[in-house]
Amino acid sequence: MSDDPVFTAVLDSLLDCLAFFELCDDETLHPDTAVRQLEDAASRLSGLAPADRARLAAAITARAQSFEPPYRRFVEEAPEAFGLLDEDD
Repeated sequence: MSDDPVFTAVLDSLLDCLAFFELCDDETLHPDTAVRQLEDAASRLSGLAPADRARLAAAITARAQSFEPPYRRFVEEAPEAFGLLDEDD
């Protein structure tokens, strides 16, 4: 995990936004919009170089306990859901 406060702030903000798209109800945000945003994020993140995906997955895992449920579960599952783990992980 990075000790860089900017990296941590950006990561936490990204995770908050992604969790919102996943967990908000249909009255708050149209489901198609939420899915489109999550798929776009997954495409961008899974397209990172392997070393960068591994770094990001490790950082997400390290941050998971700082989130309250139900966000915590989403964050714990994020590395796999967003294609950050290699097939062998």
